[in-house]
This record gives sequence, structure tokens and C-alpha cells, in this order.
Amino acid sequence: MAQNYPLEINTGNFSLNISGVVGFFGGNEAIGAIQTIHHHKARKFLGWYNSPGSWAVGEKFGKLAKSRFWGGLFPGPDEEPTKFFELDGKQGPKYVASRSGSILEHTGHLAYLIMQKSKGELGLEVNEGRITKRNKITIIKTQRVFDPLPRKEDKKPPDREIPPRSRIPMFVAVLPIAVSFTTCALCGCTYDWFCFSMILLGIVSSGIFSVVMGSARLKLQGVNSAPTAPPGDGMLMDGDNIVLLLGEEKDVATITRGSFILEYDPWQGDDRESEGSLRPGKEPIIDEYNAVGWCSLLLVIQLLAQLLLIPQGTSFGQIMFLISFAASWAYNVYLSSINNKDIQEQLILEELHLEEKHMRTYIFLTRTSAAVFACLMLQPDLGFKPEDIIRNFIPNDTQVWDTWREKVLEVMKTRNGSKDTCDGLLKMNLEEETKSGEKTRFRQDERNLLKLLLDDARIAYHLAMKEKGWLEEN
Repeated sequence: MAQNYPLEINTGNFSLNISGVVGFFGGNEAIGAIQTIHHHKARKFLGWYNSPGSWAVGEKFGKLAKSRFWGGLFPGPDEEPTKFFELDGKQGPKYVASRSGSILEHTGHLAYLIMQKSKGELGLEVNEGRITKRNKITIIKTQRVFDPLPRKEDKKPPDREIPPRSRIPMFVAVLPIAVSFTTCALCGCTYDWFCFSMILLGIVSSGIFSVVMGSARLKLQGVNSAPTAPPGDGMLMDGDNIVLLLGEEKDVATITRGSFILEYDPWQGDDRESEGSLRPGKEPIIDEYNAVGWCSLLLVIQLLAQLLLIPQGTSFGQIMFLISFAASWAYNVYLSSINNKDIQEQLILEELHLEEKHMRTYIFLTRTSAAVFACLMLQPDLGFKPEDIIRNFIPNDTQVWDTWREKVLEVMKTRNGSKDTCDGLLKMNLEEETKSGEKTRFRQDERNLLKLLLDDARIAYHLAMKEKGWLEEN
């Protein structure tokens, strides 16, 4: 007996083809390609190709738009453009100032880049004395970063625009563009308007998005400092990696507290009179990045249209669509393989005017040698607390370490004395007199340890005296 169904479902000839969902793939590569767009000349004008990963790109960068409307479409925390392009957000190492004694437990993104750069330096190994644990010390003689500002502008932190440094080889950039336009034209020649329109939509949406995202101006922003501020000598400390920063307070502060900023034109936000201005009785006007929001929405619409319309095309048109995606994906892979962090490390060295002659890296074989060397290199004539610096390296508080510390601090006071005088202060006696005037007799194992520690200090002292001439030259 035949069964009667209350509703007949007619599927027709409509079927979803796998070529319609490729827009979900290639998202990581597409995002990686966009994140380096500000570092290359003319990159923003080279995005006219049918790029995959439109959903991932639109969803990620759509969160940059700030309003109730965009927050509903692209939910997520409000972050500044520098976070999206990974130009900010990394936590820098601890910083200890040698003059004021002030300590920053965490520094900013620029200090993070400087520390990562120093970790990659090979350095000159100090092959003297014993070996316990290697410590790398990089000395950086900072240079003037910003020109002096007029007094009336002192309230605004100094900044400077950073022009793009490199250029993507033209034949590499032209390849996906040529393939996308060629496949689009072939679809038109075969009257496959579904695939033709979808490839064209991908070209247009990707091109507009690149122009909008790449139109921001990348800047280096410094920090204001008092005109009478003392030198900002200090050290960045990240475990066994130390960076000594020597120079003016404002130049050192740019490394420890400065940042990259991305400045978009007002047409990408809402209507406002000027940046940071106030409307009467209302909150400050902020950038809403409406243009970014509309471009992200266009990318999402592109994917939805491809899901529906690509399966309606011919087999030839779908193959052309996949070929354009494949060429664009290969180009995105090439762009995303360019390490963003490496670009930033090189960029910050150029912007801080740091050349090879302004940097020295040494690898010490013991922590004690590294501590003494760092202390001697940071020591100015006035306002210096060497004991605090040494304790940041070695907080040990036993009788042996206290005696060693007293001898080293005595050398700090007489560093301009003769070599024989300083060597004599770093010798081991049978009985050591403490600050209180009491004489202490050490056990044999303690005497052996103290002798090794003093030998470490003597090695560091001789090297520091050689480096003194280099500092005066640079």
C-alpha cells in the first residue's frame, strides 16, 4: 500500500559543490599576509586577487570596528589596530634603572623586540675562569631618537612616521593578480556568469580591503621626560639575558615605554572635528573604523555568495575559480612566511639609529662575572647604587657572599685607581674584616668558594676597563 506524504520536497537540480566552501580555508595564511602590509611599499595596492580565507579575515578584522552595530556583527573585545597587526601586545622584560634605582617589572613591546634581538646575537665568549652558567650581556649605546620639541609641544609625546622599508618582488605580486583576472575573463568568455561574478567579487573585496587596511600610517611614539632628567642608564633583565641601555633618559625611555602606533585617516572613523576632541556634554570622540567594518562585512558576504552561486556554475568555471584560489593561496603563503617579528626587530634598530658599532654582546661563563661587568659598565660618577644592581643579579645573603660583595663594592669606589690596586682588593686573605670591624675566619670550602668568586670579579673588571674606551668613542 502506497504511503501518502503531506508535503512533497522537490530538490530540483540544486546541489552544493565543495568548491563553494573553499572560502573557509586559507584563513591563517590570509591573516598573516595582511599583518605585514604596512612594512612593504605599495603592498596596499597589490591586493586585487581572489583571496581565500575571506571568512577568517572578515571575522578577525571586523572586531576592529567600534560601535554597537559592528559589535553585534563582529563580537569581541575592543582592541587597537596595533594589536591586530601584532605591533603591540608583547610584554617586555624587567627594567632596573642604575641612577634612580626605579624598577619596571614589565616593559613594553619595543623592549621585548630589543631583548629578542639581543638573544639572537652570537656574542663574544669570555673564555676565562670557570664555567657554571652562561650569561649573555648586550651593551647598547642609545642614540638620539627624536629631535628636541618646542616647549609648547612638550605635553604631547614625540612621534615620527615610519616609511615602508622593503618592496615585494613585482613578479611575485603580479602572479595572483594576473591569474585572478585571467580566470575571470575565461569564465566570461564561456558565459559562466556565476563563476565570473564570484571571482570578480573576490578580486574587488580583497583589493578594497587591502587599500583600506594598508592606508594607516605606522609611527614610532616616544615618551616625554623632564629636561633636567639624569641619564637613563639601566638594564633589561630576562633570566640569563641582560641588555644594558646607556644614554639619555628620553632615548632609553623610548625603548622601555615607547610604542608603535597605527594612525588611520578620519574618513575611516566617524565625523569628528579633531582627534581627541570633545563634544559638548558628551564623551570624547573615538575612532570607530567604519571603513574597516564595511570591508569586513563585504568579505563575509563574499563567502556566503560563493557558497550559493559557485555550485551553479559550469565545471569549467568552477575549475577556473579553484585555480584563482590556488594562485592566491600560494601568494598568501609567501607573504605570511615573512616573519613579522624579524621585520619589527630590524625596523626598531633602524628607527633608534642603532648600528653595529653601537652594540656589543659578551657571553660570560658565570653569573658573578656578568654581575660585576654590568655594574661597572652602568656605573656613572654620581648617584649610583652598585649594591642594588648586584643584588638584582645575586640576592644571596650568606657570609661568603656578603664578603665578596663588600670587596666588589670597594673596587667600584676605586675603579679609576691603578690595576694593581684593584687586583689587590679582589684577593683572598686568611681573615676577612666585615663592615662592623669583626674578623671572620672561613672554613676551607668557604675559602675556596670565595676565591673562585673573586677570580670571576677580576675577569669582569679587566674586560670592563677595556670597554670604557669603546663607550667614550661612541
